[in-house]
Amino acid sequence: MKHTRRMTLGAIALVCGMSGVGYPAHQREAQEPAYTSSIQVQDQSHQEHRQHREAHQEAAQLASLAKIDLAQATVAALAQVPGTVCKAALDSEHGNLVYSVEIHAGGHESKDVKVDAGNGTG
Repeated sequence: MKHTRRMTLGAIALVCGMSGVGYPAHQREAQEPAYTSSIQVQDQSHQEHRQHREAHQEAAQLASLAKIDLAQATVAALAQVPGTVCKAALDSEHGNLVYSVEIHAGGHESKDVKVDAGNGTG
């Protein structure tokens, strides 16, 4: 009888331990240390999230200023340098709003063509 009771209690303890019963969900997910140091640093994931959000806000602000869109910029860039567009992005370079269009011009040659985001000139 004692042996059966121990096995039953052991099985219950094993199941409870595996399922996390006995610990609130918030304690299982975020196990914060019970101490704080004299120097605090921001968690890397928070920094990356903030940087991503700031980059998205900057891109939206730049896009609102542009007078031509990305498709028009790539057409203008291809008129200057025939080839295949690898990538294109709206950038602020030295205070100038331009589309940077990278074009594979053949062979091992790639060109970075700048297109004015206000009037489409290169």
